[in-house]
Amino acid sequence: MSLGNRSGLSLVAFGLLALAAPAPADAQVIEQSAGPKPEIIQGTVGVRTMLIRSSAFDPFSGTDAVPQVSLSIEHPLLRSGSFVVAAGFGTDFGASSSEARGVASSLSLWRLAAVVEGRYYARPFTYAFARLSPGMLRGDAALTDPSSPNAKDLVDHFDVFSIDPSVGSAIRMSGDSSPVGAWISAEAGYSWAQSHHLLLAPPSSPRDQSKIVPVDLGTIDPRGVFFRIAFAITY
Repeated sequence: MSLGNRSGLSLVAFGLLALAAPAPADAQVIEQSAGPKPEIIQGTVGVRTMLIRSSAFDPFSGTDAVPQVSLSIEHPLLRSGSFVVAAGFGTDFGASSSEARGVASSLSLWRLAAVVEGRYYARPFTYAFARLSPGMLRGDAALTDPSSPNAKDLVDHFDVFSIDPSVGSAIRMSGDSSPVGAWISAEAGYSWAQSHHLLLAPPSSPRDQSKIVPVDLGTIDPRGVFFRIAFAITY
């Protein structure tokens, strides 16, 4: 074999060895910073406490606080880096009871609303959020008065518009490797709702309504500051 051929074969062998050699330790691929993990849905259950300082609420409670159960379901719509915009639906239900004018009284509040939430993930395991939740609030007030016609409760119902702006933060309790995420969140905001004049009377036929004098408890403003602690599952 000639000297030229030997030189060519040597160059080819050197090239193959260079390709097969492992890359230096400092030439590793740089991974992108971890952002929020993609999720399909988030379900939340929590406890909400709302403070109503309206004087017309006093006949139904010895305090200003209304404890409520909160449920919501959300789906992420937009993602950009560490920012996420999610939307869904939520509901809050609570009741309070006391004694008014010597008889038992009760007031229940049920709210159904849409939810729009913006999140910022400071780390993969924690995020801050701002939420806006417009909806409808239904109130059911009742007085149990044995002396009323037909011994029926005196009642009043109302449906009013409401809107809840709030801010909060959440922290992930489960490991990053788990496909199902468990989160704990804390939130504070203000729940605004339209006013309603409470006039309680027993149910009656239209022709008998003119004969009944309703109990006037004044105008209730079912709005105030609220706090919520919630547990969420994401998948």
